Amino acid sequence: MASAAKVRSKKLAANKDRLNQLLAELEELCLESADVREIKEQISLTEKIYHESDALQGELVLDLDGEERQSAIEDWSKWRKLFRQRKSRACAIIEEAHGNRPMGIDSDDSCRPAVRAGNGRLPEMKLPQFSGKVLEFPTFWAQFEASIHNRSDLDAATKFTYLISSTEGRARSSIEGIPLTAANYPQAVSILKARFGRPRMVVREHLTALWKLPACSEMSMRGIQSLVDEVTKHLRCLVALNKDPFAGPLPLSESMMPMVRDKFPLELLKAWDTKLGPDAGEDEDNLQKFLEFAQWQANLLTKPLEEDGERS
Repeated sequence: MASAAKVRSKKLAANKDRLNQLLAELEELCLESADVREIKEQISLTEKIYHESDALQGELVLDLDGEERQSAIEDWSKWRKLFRQRKSRACAIIEEAHGNRPMGIDSDDSCRPAVRAGNGRLPEMKLPQFSGKVLEFPTFWAQFEASIHNRSDLDAATKFTYLISSTEGRARSSIEGIPLTAANYPQAVSILKARFGRPRMVVREHLTALWKLPACSEMSMRGIQSLVDEVTKHLRCLVALNKDPFAGPLPLSESMMPMVRDKFPLELLKAWDTKLGPDAGEDEDNLQKFLEFAQWQANLLTKPLEEDGERS
Protein backbone atom coordinates (compact mmCIF):
# COMPACT_ATOMS: atom_id res chain seq x y z
CA MET A 1 0.00 0.00 0.00
CA ALA A 2 2.77 2.42 0.94
CA SER A 3 4.57 1.64 -2.30
CA ALA A 4 1.44 2.30 -4.38
CA ALA A 5 0.84 5.60 -2.56
CA LYS A 6 4.42 6.65 -3.27
CA VAL A 7 4.00 5.88 -6.97
CA ARG A 8 0.76 7.92 -7.08
CA SER A 9 2.47 10.81 -5.31
CA LYS A 10 5.38 10.86 -7.79
CA LYS A 11 3.04 10.63 -10.78
CA LEU A 12 0.89 13.46 -9.41
CA ALA A 13 3.97 15.66 -8.95
CA ALA A 14 5.02 14.98 -12.54
CA ASN A 15 1.49 15.71 -13.76
CA LYS A 16 1.47 19.02 -11.90
CA ASP A 17 4.68 20.07 -13.64
CA ARG A 18 3.15 19.13 -17.00
CA LEU A 19 -0.11 20.88 -16.14
CA ASN A 20 1.73 24.06 -15.16
CA GLN A 21 3.56 24.02 -18.50
CA LEU A 22 0.36 23.45 -20.49
CA LEU A 23 -1.46 26.23 -18.62
CA ALA A 24 1.42 28.63 -19.30
CA GLU A 25 1.35 27.69 -22.99
CA LEU A 26 -2.42 28.21 -23.08
CA GLU A 27 -2.04 31.69 -21.60
CA GLU A 28 0.71 32.54 -24.10
CA LEU A 29 -1.51 31.44 -27.00
CA CYS A 30 -4.20 33.81 -25.74
CA LEU A 31 -1.69 36.65 -25.40
CA GLU A 32 -0.30 36.04 -28.88
CA SER A 33 -3.76 36.07 -30.52
CA ALA A 34 -3.23 32.54 -31.79
CA ASP A 35 -5.63 30.75 -34.12
CA VAL A 36 -8.81 29.58 -32.37
CA ARG A 37 -8.21 25.99 -33.48
CA GLU A 38 -4.79 26.03 -31.82
CA ILE A 39 -6.31 27.36 -28.60
CA LYS A 40 -8.97 24.61 -28.67
CA GLU A 41 -6.31 21.94 -29.13
CA GLN A 42 -4.34 23.34 -26.20
CA ILE A 43 -7.47 23.31 -24.02
CA SER A 44 -8.04 19.67 -24.94
CA LEU A 45 -4.46 18.69 -24.00
CA THR A 46 -4.68 20.62 -20.75
CA GLU A 47 -8.05 19.12 -19.80
CA LYS A 48 -6.71 15.59 -20.30
CA ILE A 49 -3.81 16.14 -17.89
CA TYR A 50 -6.03 18.05 -15.45
CA HIS A 51 -8.65 15.29 -15.19
CA GLU A 52 -5.95 12.63 -14.86
CA SER A 53 -4.33 14.66 -12.08
CA ASP A 54 -7.68 15.24 -10.39
CA ALA A 55 -8.28 11.49 -10.24
CA LEU A 56 -4.79 10.89 -8.83
CA GLN A 57 -5.39 13.61 -6.26
CA GLY A 58 -8.59 11.92 -5.12
CA GLU A 59 -6.77 8.61 -4.64
CA LEU A 60 -3.83 10.26 -2.88
CA VAL A 61 -6.03 12.06 -0.35
CA LEU A 62 -7.46 8.72 0.77
CA ASP A 63 -3.95 7.67 1.83
CA LEU A 64 -3.42 10.77 3.99
CA ASP A 65 -4.63 11.80 7.43
CA GLY A 66 -5.05 14.96 9.44
CA GLU A 67 -2.96 17.97 8.47
CA GLU A 68 -1.37 16.21 5.49
CA ARG A 69 -4.79 15.55 3.99
CA GLN A 70 -5.94 19.13 4.59
CA SER A 71 -2.73 20.52 3.08
CA ALA A 72 -3.11 18.33 -0.02
CA ILE A 73 -6.74 19.40 -0.45
CA GLU A 74 -5.85 23.10 -0.18
CA ASP A 75 -2.95 22.71 -2.62
CA TRP A 76 -5.10 21.03 -5.24
CA SER A 77 -7.79 23.67 -4.74
CA LYS A 78 -5.26 26.27 -6.01
CA TRP A 79 -4.54 24.16 -9.08
CA ARG A 80 -8.27 23.72 -9.74
CA LYS A 81 -8.80 27.47 -9.52
CA LEU A 82 -5.89 28.19 -11.86
CA PHE A 83 -7.17 25.65 -14.40
CA ARG A 84 -10.66 27.17 -14.22
CA GLN A 85 -9.34 30.71 -14.74
CA ARG A 86 -7.12 29.85 -17.70
CA LYS A 87 -9.78 27.74 -19.40
CA SER A 88 -12.37 30.49 -18.82
CA ARG A 89 -10.16 33.09 -20.51
CA ALA A 90 -9.42 30.82 -23.45
CA CYS A 91 -13.11 29.95 -23.88
CA ALA A 92 -14.00 33.66 -23.78
CA ILE A 93 -11.64 34.27 -26.70
CA ILE A 94 -13.14 31.38 -28.65
CA GLU A 95 -16.70 32.58 -27.97
CA GLU A 96 -15.95 36.14 -29.03
CA ALA A 97 -14.14 34.91 -32.13
CA HIS A 98 -17.41 33.16 -33.05
CA GLY A 99 -19.37 36.35 -32.41
CA ASN A 100 -20.81 35.38 -29.02
CA ARG A 101 -20.64 37.50 -25.90
CA PRO A 102 -18.70 35.66 -23.16
CA MET A 103 -20.27 34.85 -19.83
CA GLY A 104 -19.61 37.24 -16.97
CA ILE A 105 -16.66 36.48 -14.71
CA ASP A 106 -16.02 37.38 -11.06
CA SER A 107 -14.66 40.88 -10.62
CA ASP A 108 -11.83 40.12 -8.17
CA ASP A 109 -8.26 40.57 -9.43
CA SER A 110 -7.41 36.86 -9.55
CA CYS A 111 -10.44 35.98 -11.70
CA ARG A 112 -11.07 39.14 -13.74
CA PRO A 113 -10.21 38.68 -17.44
CA ALA A 114 -7.51 40.98 -18.74
CA VAL A 115 -8.40 43.83 -21.07
CA ARG A 116 -8.84 42.61 -24.63
CA ALA A 117 -8.71 44.06 -28.07
CA GLY A 118 -11.81 44.36 -30.25
CA ASN A 119 -11.52 40.73 -31.32
CA GLY A 120 -11.65 39.52 -27.71
CA ARG A 121 -7.97 38.69 -27.55
CA LEU A 122 -5.32 40.22 -25.37
CA PRO A 123 -3.67 43.13 -27.20
CA GLU A 124 -0.32 42.44 -28.79
CA MET A 125 2.41 44.58 -27.25
CA LYS A 126 5.98 45.11 -28.36
CA LEU A 127 7.70 44.66 -25.04
CA PRO A 128 11.42 44.96 -24.31
CA GLN A 129 13.36 41.71 -23.95
CA PHE A 130 15.61 41.27 -20.93
CA SER A 131 18.32 38.59 -20.99
CA GLY A 132 19.94 39.21 -17.62
CA LYS A 133 22.47 41.97 -18.34
CA VAL A 134 22.51 44.16 -15.25
CA LEU A 135 23.09 47.41 -17.17
CA GLU A 136 19.96 46.78 -19.22
CA PHE A 137 17.65 46.15 -16.26
CA PRO A 138 16.78 49.78 -15.32
CA THR A 139 15.62 50.55 -18.87
CA PHE A 140 13.82 47.22 -19.20
CA TRP A 141 11.96 47.62 -15.92
CA ALA A 142 11.01 51.24 -16.59
CA GLN A 143 9.42 50.21 -19.90
CA PHE A 144 7.76 47.08 -18.51
CA GLU A 145 6.46 48.98 -15.48
CA ALA A 146 4.84 51.63 -17.67
CA SER A 147 3.45 49.18 -20.24
CA ILE A 148 2.29 46.33 -17.98
CA HIS A 149 3.09 46.45 -14.26
CA ASN A 150 1.21 49.67 -13.40
CA ARG A 151 -1.89 48.88 -15.46
CA SER A 152 -5.02 48.34 -13.40
CA ASP A 153 -6.90 46.69 -16.27
CA LEU A 154 -4.54 43.67 -16.33
CA ASP A 155 -4.76 41.01 -13.63
CA ALA A 156 -1.64 39.74 -11.89
CA ALA A 157 -1.60 36.39 -13.70
CA THR A 158 -1.63 38.12 -17.08
CA LYS A 159 1.14 40.48 -15.97
CA PHE A 160 3.16 37.42 -14.94
CA THR A 161 2.66 35.89 -18.39
CA TYR A 162 3.80 39.12 -20.05
CA LEU A 163 6.83 39.16 -17.73
CA ILE A 164 7.79 35.60 -18.66
CA SER A 165 7.45 36.37 -22.37
CA SER A 166 9.66 39.47 -21.93
CA THR A 167 12.60 37.57 -20.47
CA GLU A 168 15.18 35.19 -21.88
CA GLY A 169 18.46 33.60 -20.91
CA ARG A 170 19.54 34.06 -17.29
CA ALA A 171 16.58 36.32 -16.54
CA ARG A 172 14.06 33.72 -17.74
CA SER A 173 15.84 30.96 -15.81
CA SER A 174 15.59 32.92 -12.55
CA ILE A 175 11.76 32.90 -12.58
CA GLU A 176 10.87 30.05 -14.94
CA GLY A 177 10.23 27.44 -12.26
CA ILE A 178 7.67 29.54 -10.38
CA PRO A 179 4.06 28.40 -10.98
CA LEU A 180 2.40 30.95 -13.25
CA THR A 181 -0.28 32.25 -10.86
CA ALA A 182 -1.48 35.67 -9.78
CA ALA A 183 -0.20 35.11 -6.24
CA ASN A 184 3.32 34.41 -7.49
CA TYR A 185 3.68 37.49 -9.71
CA PRO A 186 5.03 39.78 -6.92
CA GLN A 187 7.57 37.09 -6.01
CA ALA A 188 8.81 36.92 -9.61
CA VAL A 189 9.19 40.70 -9.74
CA SER A 190 11.10 40.70 -6.44
CA ILE A 191 13.47 37.99 -7.69
CA LEU A 192 14.29 39.93 -10.86
CA LYS A 193 14.84 43.17 -8.95
CA ALA A 194 17.02 41.50 -6.31
CA ARG A 195 19.13 39.65 -8.84
CA PHE A 196 19.52 42.26 -11.58
CA GLY A 197 18.25 45.60 -10.30
CA ARG A 198 20.00 46.45 -7.03
CA PRO A 199 21.31 50.04 -7.39
CA ARG A 200 24.76 49.26 -5.96
CA MET A 201 25.17 46.37 -8.40
CA VAL A 202 24.13 48.56 -11.35
CA VAL A 203 26.57 51.31 -10.28
CA ARG A 204 29.42 48.80 -10.13
CA GLU A 205 28.54 47.48 -13.57
CA HIS A 206 28.69 51.00 -15.02
CA LEU A 207 32.11 51.57 -13.46
CA THR A 208 33.32 48.20 -14.77
CA ALA A 209 31.99 49.04 -18.23
CA LEU A 210 33.93 52.33 -18.19
CA TRP A 211 37.07 50.48 -17.18
CA LYS A 212 36.65 47.93 -19.98
CA LEU A 213 35.92 50.41 -22.78
CA PRO A 214 38.27 49.70 -25.71
CA ALA A 215 40.88 52.41 -26.29
CA CYS A 216 40.88 54.56 -29.43
CA SER A 217 44.45 54.79 -30.73
CA GLU A 218 43.87 56.75 -33.95
CA MET A 219 42.65 60.32 -34.54
CA SER A 220 39.48 59.26 -36.33
CA MET A 221 36.14 60.99 -36.01
CA ARG A 222 34.25 57.72 -35.65
CA GLY A 223 36.55 56.27 -32.98
CA ILE A 224 36.67 59.43 -30.85
CA GLN A 225 32.94 60.08 -31.17
CA SER A 226 32.09 56.51 -30.18
CA LEU A 227 34.33 56.73 -27.12
CA VAL A 228 32.89 60.10 -26.04
CA ASP A 229 29.34 58.74 -26.44
CA GLU A 230 30.05 55.61 -24.40
CA VAL A 231 31.76 57.47 -21.55
CA THR A 232 29.00 60.10 -21.47
CA LYS A 233 26.29 57.42 -21.45
CA HIS A 234 27.70 55.68 -18.38
CA LEU A 235 28.25 58.98 -16.55
CA ARG A 236 24.64 60.01 -17.17
CA CYS A 237 23.42 56.65 -15.89
CA LEU A 238 25.42 57.15 -12.70
CA VAL A 239 23.76 60.54 -12.24
CA ALA A 240 20.34 58.89 -12.71
CA LEU A 241 21.27 56.39 -9.97
CA ASN A 242 22.01 59.28 -7.56
CA LYS A 243 25.76 58.68 -7.87
CA ASP A 244 26.70 61.93 -9.60
CA PRO A 245 30.39 61.50 -10.51
CA PHE A 246 30.86 65.28 -10.63
CA ALA A 247 29.40 66.07 -7.19
CA GLY A 248 31.18 66.58 -3.87
CA PRO A 249 34.48 68.16 -2.79
CA LEU A 250 36.45 65.24 -4.25
CA PRO A 251 34.22 63.94 -7.06
CA LEU A 252 34.51 60.42 -8.44
CA SER A 253 35.31 61.93 -11.84
CA GLU A 254 38.71 63.03 -10.49
CA SER A 255 39.77 59.44 -9.88
CA MET A 256 38.27 58.39 -13.21
CA MET A 257 40.08 61.08 -15.19
CA PRO A 258 43.42 59.23 -15.70
CA MET A 259 41.64 56.03 -16.75
CA VAL A 260 39.38 57.81 -19.26
CA ARG A 261 42.23 59.93 -20.65
CA ASP A 262 44.33 56.88 -21.44
CA LYS A 263 41.63 55.55 -23.75
CA PHE A 264 41.97 58.48 -26.18
CA PRO A 265 44.62 58.90 -28.93
CA LEU A 266 48.01 60.26 -27.90
CA GLU A 267 47.67 63.11 -30.40
CA LEU A 268 44.43 64.26 -28.76
CA LEU A 269 46.03 64.12 -25.30
CA LYS A 270 48.95 66.26 -26.47
CA ALA A 271 46.51 68.81 -27.91
CA TRP A 272 44.61 68.81 -24.60
CA ASP A 273 47.75 69.38 -22.54
CA THR A 274 48.87 72.17 -24.89
CA LYS A 275 45.47 73.84 -24.59
CA LEU A 276 45.55 73.72 -20.79
CA GLY A 277 49.06 74.97 -20.28
CA PRO A 278 51.01 74.61 -17.01
CA ASP A 279 48.77 76.87 -14.91
CA ALA A 280 45.33 75.32 -15.57
CA GLY A 281 42.96 75.32 -12.60
CA GLU A 282 40.45 72.69 -11.44
CA ASP A 283 37.65 74.45 -13.30
CA GLU A 284 39.53 73.82 -16.57
CA ASP A 285 41.29 70.50 -15.97
CA ASN A 286 38.47 68.08 -15.23
CA LEU A 287 36.64 65.19 -16.88
CA GLN A 288 33.71 67.28 -18.07
CA LYS A 289 35.97 69.78 -19.85
CA PHE A 290 38.08 66.96 -21.27
CA LEU A 291 35.05 65.25 -22.82
CA GLU A 292 33.91 68.57 -24.28
CA PHE A 293 37.36 68.97 -25.82
CA ALA A 294 37.29 65.42 -27.22
CA GLN A 295 33.87 66.12 -28.74
CA TRP A 296 35.25 69.30 -30.33
CA GLN A 297 38.12 67.29 -31.81
CA ALA A 298 35.66 64.79 -33.27
CA ASN A 299 33.69 67.67 -34.80
CA LEU A 300 36.87 69.08 -36.37
CA LEU A 301 37.62 65.70 -37.93
CA THR A 302 34.11 65.65 -39.38
CA LYS A 303 34.45 68.95 -41.27
CA PRO A 304 36.94 67.82 -43.95
CA LEU A 305 34.63 64.92 -44.78
CA GLU A 306 31.67 67.26 -45.14
CA GLU A 307 33.67 69.67 -47.33
CA ASP A 308 34.82 66.82 -49.59
CA GLY A 309 31.21 65.75 -49.97
CA GLU A 310 30.13 69.26 -50.95
CA ARG A 311 32.90 69.52 -53.60
CA SER A 312 31.92 66.23 -55.19
